[in-house]
Amino acid sequence: MALVPHSMKRILVILAILVVVGILALGIFIATFDANRYRPAVLRELQKATGKPVHLDRLKLAWRGGIALQLEGLRIDESAAAPEPLIAIERASAVVRLWPLLRRDVQITSVILERPHILIARDAQGRVNLLGLAAAGAPAAASGQEVELGAQPVTINIASLQIKDGTVHWTDAMSTPAMDLRFTAVNLTAKNIMPGQPMDIELTGALVSDTPNLRVAGRLTPPGPENAGSIERLAFDVNQLPLQDVLPPSRPEDPKLRGMVTMTLEGEAASLAPEKVLQSISGTGTVKLERGVLANINILRMVFERLSIIPGLVQTFEARLPEDYRAKLTATDTVLEPITLPVSFAPGLLQFDRFTIRSDTFGLSGAGRVGMDGTVALNTQLRIDPTLSKALIASVNELQALADAQGAIELPVAIQGKPYGLAVLPDLNYVASKVVTTKVEDLIGNFLNKAFEREEPSAEPVPAPAQ
Repeated sequence: MALVPHSMKRILVILAILVVVGILALGIFIATFDANRYRPAVLRELQKATGKPVHLDRLKLAWRGGIALQLEGLRIDESAAAPEPLIAIERASAVVRLWPLLRRDVQITSVILERPHILIARDAQGRVNLLGLAAAGAPAAASGQEVELGAQPVTINIASLQIKDGTVHWTDAMSTPAMDLRFTAVNLTAKNIMPGQPMDIELTGALVSDTPNLRVAGRLTPPGPENAGSIERLAFDVNQLPLQDVLPPSRPEDPKLRGMVTMTLEGEAASLAPEKVLQSISGTGTVKLERGVLANINILRMVFERLSIIPGLVQTFEARLPEDYRAKLTATDTVLEPITLPVSFAPGLLQFDRFTIRSDTFGLSGAGRVGMDGTVALNTQLRIDPTLSKALIASVNELQALADAQGAIELPVAIQGKPYGLAVLPDLNYVASKVVTTKVEDLIGNFLNKAFEREEPSAEPVPAPAQ
């Protein structure tokens, strides 16, 4: 019986030697195999598939927990004279399982794209070039597809896709001036890739920031010939995003919103078609704005300029108000206090069921929506600070009709239009009714006072009648 363990030990030693020899042989094969000789053929196929100029520095084999085919210096251009490639990848690796490969079953454990640079561009006619983005996502879409290898079809299965330290460059020639935006430090992981099934994705990166400030996670179904794709269990977080850098550019004198936005969202996207994805998002979340400024918009001045029922209102303020209060009406911008708003996303809309916005001179409370095209529609109640209201009423007495019990001027205001052409519209019917009612009350009061004065008996003694 003692010979059995000894024999087993010798067999294990022999197996170990065979494994080492096999690994050495594989290592020698990988080290000596010249994969780069297939580079011209790979280039031809890539150019045929994309219809674009393709450049590839080197093709080689390596070992990364499996046989890894590596492409170095891969670049796809829109044209030979294009100043920026549609996609440029420093290194792309595909790690293949060895034993299934011997059975003509191509099982790729992971595809890794290192430091890719992806260009997404919209031209002046509104056409978006997504070829670079499509090339980066091609491994996920290719999983489960059959290709011809020799005379036999071979199925390619890809388990995961990783993007490491990438950059996405967005340019928009439809904007005036043209928009230029960069998303850097991009890291993406896509796991559990199966044909026609949702895959787990997580994306992080730095959007107009020196450090990562954006995260997207969810279950993604890639677009295909018969579907537009979708995202389930969507979780979106962005922190301290400078609004002025991501909104479409405008002329210096145009109204605009500045500030740092922090947003969270949970929901889904029913379509990933480029022209529909923003309109298909639904869910709930919160939006926080810090250091908010409505540049080139003075809300109070715009409200009073619209109160045509009181002629020359703004000019009267400028003539009668003390200097410190007058400065609040002549300021170029409206500075906002920090705001946290609950929001809901419906197809094509950002819905605010309730909100309160405050500055140092007023508060706005109400509800409304913002379309994905930037169209704003808000119905609000404006309440001016009581101290400022007192000074305004002292200058123009008719405004007393709009004061509440605390002496604060209050009136309904609608805010409508695109971000660079907002209209601030006070409810003139409400103002007119309040002013007219107050004037009528004053007239009736004055009339009654005079009537009572005429009927009031004299205080002097009435002389006695003559005998």
